[in-house]
Amino acid sequence: MREPTHVDLADIAPRGRFHNVVALTGAGISAAAGLGTFRGAGGLWTAQPDVEAAMHAHELPGNVPALWDVWGGIRRRALMAGPSAAHQVLAELGVRVITQNIDGLHQDAGSTDVLELHGSAGRAACLNPACGYRGRSDLAGPPPPPGHVPPCPACGGQLRPDVVLFGETLDPHTWQAAQEAVEHADLMLAIGTSAFVTPAIWLVPMARDHGALCVNLNVDDSLPRLDPFHAHVIGDCQETLPRWLEQR
Repeated sequence: MREPTHVDLADIAPRGRFHNVVALTGAGISAAAGLGTFRGAGGLWTAQPDVEAAMHAHELPGNVPALWDVWGGIRRRALMAGPSAAHQVLAELGVRVITQNIDGLHQDAGSTDVLELHGSAGRAACLNPACGYRGRSDLAGPPPPPGHVPPCPACGGQLRPDVVLFGETLDPHTWQAAQEAVEHADLMLAIGTSAFVTPAIWLVPMARDHGALCVNLNVDDSLPRLDPFHAHVIGDCQETLPRWLEQR
């Protein structure tokens, strides 16, 4: 594997050349909407101490109030901020999206083909295994008091945000669909995502093995020198993606 180059996206991937584009997105694409990354300086894990407790499945059901405070809060901030320019570019171009984000901003931008690997804070799931209820969360109104847990409309039990916590596995149907998507891609864009989040990052070498051009769009250049990407576009995706859209 040769060392990847650093380029402008329009130079390495002219839009007219590719017909099956897949984007793997992480927290970096939502930073412009005021939703910080998790691992970066000033990231969510540092700014909100409750986040750590709210990420672990072994704390259920005791951490359900923290789940709603943290993940419900993320979705409310996303609703107030709206999608970023990068979200809108992917929607306008009809790019198939595989996202690690739970904020729902891709759908808010108009993307219709979105695979949410880690679930969605805009959905709720019943904790009662005998119930199995899943549905949309009503988070558009005023925030509830801290610690509020909404009841399940089907059985009256506790609802939790329908997100994947540490200690839980990805939905197998979503993961299978993601693998199938990258196997048919001719261009794979990784946007605002860390190289350390598994299994999502495994999708990049999978796409490369099936012949896709793999390009990393990120604000920093901290990936290993020999990585699965053919090229890196270093810069804010809120600027690099709109430039790509403007290309004729």
